[in-house]
Amino acid sequence: MTSYTSLKESRMTKVWQGRKEGRMKKEHHILFIVYFGLLAVFGYKGVVSAEVVSNELLVEYEENRQAFSLDGSLPGVESREPITDEVELWSFTDSEEMLVMKEQLLEDPNVLHVEPNYERYSHIVFNDPILVKQWWIPQVKPQWMWSRAQEQKKTVIVAVIDSGIDLQHEDLQGRIQPGGYNFYANNSNVQDVNGHGTAVAGVVAAKAGNNLGIVGIAGTFDAKILPLKISHLNGLSKVSDSIQAIDYAIKKQVDVINMSYGSSTSSQLEEKAILRAVEAGITVVSSAGNDATKGNLIMYPASYPSVISVGATDRDHQRASFSNYNSHVNLVAPGAAIYTTTLSNGYKSVSGTSFSGPIVAGATALVKSLKPEATPVEVRQLLEVTATDLGAPGKDIYFGAGVVNLEKLSHALPAVSTSIPPNEFKGDFPELNAQPSKVFKIKFTSDLQLGKDYARHIYITRSPNSTERIESFTAKVNFEDHTQLFITPTTDWQPGVHYLRVDQGLQNEKGVAMKKSFAVKFTVSPR
Repeated sequence: MTSYTSLKESRMTKVWQGRKEGRMKKEHHILFIVYFGLLAVFGYKGVVSAEVVSNELLVEYEENRQAFSLDGSLPGVESREPITDEVELWSFTDSEEMLVMKEQLLEDPNVLHVEPNYERYSHIVFNDPILVKQWWIPQVKPQWMWSRAQEQKKTVIVAVIDSGIDLQHEDLQGRIQPGGYNFYANNSNVQDVNGHGTAVAGVVAAKAGNNLGIVGIAGTFDAKILPLKISHLNGLSKVSDSIQAIDYAIKKQVDVINMSYGSSTSSQLEEKAILRAVEAGITVVSSAGNDATKGNLIMYPASYPSVISVGATDRDHQRASFSNYNSHVNLVAPGAAIYTTTLSNGYKSVSGTSFSGPIVAGATALVKSLKPEATPVEVRQLLEVTATDLGAPGKDIYFGAGVVNLEKLSHALPAVSTSIPPNEFKGDFPELNAQPSKVFKIKFTSDLQLGKDYARHIYITRSPNSTERIESFTAKVNFEDHTQLFITPTTDWQPGVHYLRVDQGLQNEKGVAMKKSFAVKFTVSPR
């Protein structure tokens, strides 16, 4: 009996061939206008604008993927690559064949959604160097937060999804989180050759008090940059790489994601990835764009509802002329003539919402370092309610809630607390020794959320305070007793000493967070 799949493919092939034979000879293209920063001024390379013809589609399926064969033999299909469990990246030999296949895909009931693999570009505008450096610090007033560095409750990790990072830069030493990845080349080489990612990283975390260069917004707090590279020399990136980088950041349990890039085309699949990050407790920040004088288009990912969209101001507290403005903008931050790190141990003055975004991302990291249990919604509300209002009273399309103000933010943090029930929510972990296949049980004083993976709150290392975390385990709630958390190794625990910490941000089913972390040292015996 001929399968439904075979009949479907046979019909598709005939339709494909018929349409191809009957097509006019002239080419039809879908053009996407993409603007990206003029990078050549300071040694970066790029162009002002480009028309991008993408021969790639992102295809989202239902759970059953049997509508199309996996042998890659469909007409015009050059390759198919899994992006997530539900999404594939299809590459085509030319745009005409892509258009025909897109129509066929949309006819199949097992296909939920099809969209082009849009390109993204860095939101950056460069100026000539200036003499006055870091004029923005008195405006955002981070000193109030910096004075509280001794109160920091956890190391904060900011994933910078960009062009990589200069691993040897003098002012970023000790600020780079191990485990970054290059999605552009599919390897672990995150060295920056464009400079944009290094500049963004410097705004967030350039080291303070080392007699070198500049000071990032993180100041003296223990903040790390996880470099996730999705673009190379020309600064262009694709939605597929963005999706993979976001999911990787979730796996690495970062606190903040900074996305200083975008275009005017939205992506349902990229938005879903961002929602996964937000649901995992990660605050996502993105630059609003630099096209105010070129149509002032709505930019994505900045304009997704779950993202904090950041516009730029100048030293006079005015909206920077290039900064996009719209109802999606949540906040503004200085973004004109920002002195920051660049390649080869250099420092440059740069402009763009690409650099106002990381100021807000850095402010978010400081909130998470003092209040790890703060949710993305709470972080956004804190930043907006403490911002310095600019323009018309209240929130407006030019400045959002206003320019970020870390002095007011610092004063607000002690007043923002989660109510604790009379019986404090805490856990008890009596285990000290384990066999390689041991499943640890943690008993809590109230129910946890069934079905949630609590692994992001569990830190297992081979030495005290190590940043090299063991990730080959799950942390799931006992189906029969919701006060128990099972920590199960994916394979086996390796012999030797381990250090396990349960983070204080872990919440029970009612959203109540533990007041303090607890840890244990345990030894795994060889078989």
